[in-house]
Amino acid sequence: MSRLGCCEVCAKNAACYACPKCEVKTCSLPCVQIHKRELNCDGIRDRTKFLPLSAMTERDFMSDYCFLEEATRYADTRKKDKSKRYTHQQCQLPVPLHRMRSAAGKRNIRLQFLLPHFTRRKNNSTFLNWRQQRFYWHLEWLFVGGGTDVARFVATRCDEQQTLAQLLDQYLNVEQQEVALEQRKQLQQHQLAGIGQLTLWLRAEGVRRSGSRCYALEAHKTLSENLAGKTIVEFPSIYVSYEQHPPPGFDIVDSGNL
Repeated sequence: MSRLGCCEVCAKNAACYACPKCEVKTCSLPCVQIHKRELNCDGIRDRTKFLPLSAMTERDFMSDYCFLEEATRYADTRKKDKSKRYTHQQCQLPVPLHRMRSAAGKRNIRLQFLLPHFTRRKNNSTFLNWRQQRFYWHLEWLFVGGGTDVARFVATRCDEQQTLAQLLDQYLNVEQQEVALEQRKQLQQHQLAGIGQLTLWLRAEGVRRSGSRCYALEAHKTLSENLAGKTIVEFPSIYVSYEQHPPPGFDIVDSGNL
């Protein structure tokens, strides 16, 4: 009888192999293939699996040593990658971004940045006028209502001291020529409703289930006042609706249940 005992698949022959991953004993290639198929096993040893020191062999020690070397090389490579100079912990932000985050903190806004290779990071044009000590935000307007269709507009250099009503005027004022004819058709219902009947919602970040939650905003308050107490990842995304409830698929963030 083999030291591995009997094959655990066919239970007829002496086992010749032990799976490196799940340790199932098999006697032949057909049995190995059956065990991989039935247990959905790839046969690759889990190099991070806990193994008591008393059970470790010289082979295990060498495997761990090689694994640590690979991890060290991987970390060194990432440190040399310019696109990954700073992390999600924001501990190595470039000076301009660090200043922006500090200035936002003074306004009670938790401003967070993504890594440089993210599209949202590349598209963000928000900047802090250091002399005026004033933010000029990159804003994403998402006009919704009466269905799932969304009309998306991007605005740059949005003064934080302007109210949301002032910032929306270029889209709601029918005499404005900045919005293309086709885009104006998408905004007809919003223009008819007027700023007094529109509801504004900020996509939530930094809270549980953030992908389906939003904050209610007030049109008569400034952009800075509306963003206070919120987490902003790169730039704000604001939904504009002529209905009185949040956009489809979203719930209002309750301050008591973040």
